[in-house]
Amino acid sequence: MIYLAQPAYLWLILLIPLMFTAYWLMRRVRRRRIGRFGDPALVDRLMPLVPRRKGWVRLVLVSLALLFFSIGMARPQLGAILKEKQVRGAEIMVVLDVSNSMLAEDYSPNRLERAKLAISKLVDDLQGDRIGLIIFAGQSFVQLPVTSDYVSAKIFLNSITTESVPVQGTAMGDAIRTALRCFSTGSENSRAVILITDGENHEDDPVAAARDAVDMGARVFCIGVGSPEGKPIPMDGGLLKDKDGNIVVTRLDEQTLREVAQAGNGTYVRAGNTEFGLNPVIDEIRSLDEKDFQSVVFEEYDEQYMYFFAIALVFMLIEFFMSDTRNRRSLFGGGRTLAAVLVLLAASPVLMQAQNERSEVRAGNREFKKGNYREAELDYKRALVADTSSVTAKYNLGNALYKSESYNEAGIYFKGLGDSLRNLSASKASDYWHNCGNLALKQKQYQEAVDAYKESLRLEPDHFETKSNLAYAQKMLKNQQQQQQQQQQQQQDQNQDQDQDQQNQQDQQDQDQQDRNQDQDQQDQNQQQQQQQPQPQITPQAAQQMLQAIEDKEKQTQDKVKKAKALQQKSKEKEKNW
Repeated sequence: MIYLAQPAYLWLILLIPLMFTAYWLMRRVRRRRIGRFGDPALVDRLMPLVPRRKGWVRLVLVSLALLFFSIGMARPQLGAILKEKQVRGAEIMVVLDVSNSMLAEDYSPNRLERAKLAISKLVDDLQGDRIGLIIFAGQSFVQLPVTSDYVSAKIFLNSITTESVPVQGTAMGDAIRTALRCFSTGSENSRAVILITDGENHEDDPVAAARDAVDMGARVFCIGVGSPEGKPIPMDGGLLKDKDGNIVVTRLDEQTLREVAQAGNGTYVRAGNTEFGLNPVIDEIRSLDEKDFQSVVFEEYDEQYMYFFAIALVFMLIEFFMSDTRNRRSLFGGGRTLAAVLVLLAASPVLMQAQNERSEVRAGNREFKKGNYREAELDYKRALVADTSSVTAKYNLGNALYKSESYNEAGIYFKGLGDSLRNLSASKASDYWHNCGNLALKQKQYQEAVDAYKESLRLEPDHFETKSNLAYAQKMLKNQQQQQQQQQQQQQDQNQDQDQDQQNQQDQQDQDQQDRNQDQDQQDQNQQQQQQQPQPQITPQAAQQMLQAIEDKEKQTQDKVKKAKALQQKSKEKEKNW
């Protein structure tokens, strides 16, 4: 969005129609004066070098220069610039569900996109607070560590999809515990966890995790996304189905979310189409104890006035150098030199802006060589503020973030630079792919690391370090594949064992039922015999022992049934992929 710091200067634009009116009147008066001396057509033939329409062209050029000059004086501003300052606020970890169930279209266009839009608006409204982002499905990952860099927060937010987490499911408890590990030390009683999900928990106990959050000085707020009646999940041009071929309908589990919010000393809000529910949650967070943080924030807007001054200067110079055979003095000619100088002085920041990006990059390079990666990161980000398309600044910033172990953020700035660097230099492109391989290696993405190292060797085949790293990445990839195969085999064996256990338990239940039937038949026979024969006297102690034995046997049977049901439920949960 563009802001105008001094919009009052736009009133200068009203001078443009007045200038055209004045010039038209002046030409009309001039024609009348010429008519006093003779026929105007004859006078025109006697003065063939006098321009006829050049005055209008000059007036248009001057008017355009005034237009852009007025806009420049209004100081249009765009974006923001980096500034390090002391801020005061709370630490907020947003925990976002990215499971397949978030593709349901209760909202437009779907649950996930609606949630991302609401989080983006939340980021715009934050002032002094620090924010982090956790994404989860069957597992949870830190998408953005806690930070005051709201611009980076929105960049990371835009890259989220349901494919961001490879394991499907909904493990809310694990996500809450991951968020708790991300809070900075000393921020107790100023911590808040905002859980955004449909509440269909398939994996763990989120209520216990919410209690742990309270013990660590954090509050858990829940935003329920979805509808109780449920919606199907669009998937691959159709609707998601379970293993039995039935269409999956995902429903909002408000009861679970209320229990989590209550255990986490927070509140539960159901998201609406117009009001998503974050505003009342933020109002609650404002009641938390605020802490002081030393943060780097995008605080001030980036000035854009110099570009409009430059355009105005171009039009003034064109008008100034237009030839005038007889007379350089005209209605707008007397002050042209002074106006051009003034506009040139006003537009001089254009040259400074052109040099700013390179100077910030050089400053960042100096800090990088000293090992001051945090300071280098700030310099590179300032360079990107000056030129958002600077390939060098993005590449160097990615390296600085890699050195400071901010691997996720480094990947954002590294992404898509290969072709641009290849056009600049094969050596730089080779180094880029080598660094991409190192980054993937740190993140245990061994297949991506192997591909990146191979791309680097295509450009520089004799790079020894790249060859060594490639060999190591290939070894780790092989180990990873073997582990995955072993895990799959173990999973298959476990499923077979579970099936066998269930069959054994079913057989045992059938046998127990048969035994109970036989016991009942025997008891009936005994009762008939006892009715035919004189009944012996049973002592109260013996009767109590018989009753206790019957209760123990019944309890054992019930325990077996419950265990079988639990195994069946657990097996069913693992088959869920939403």
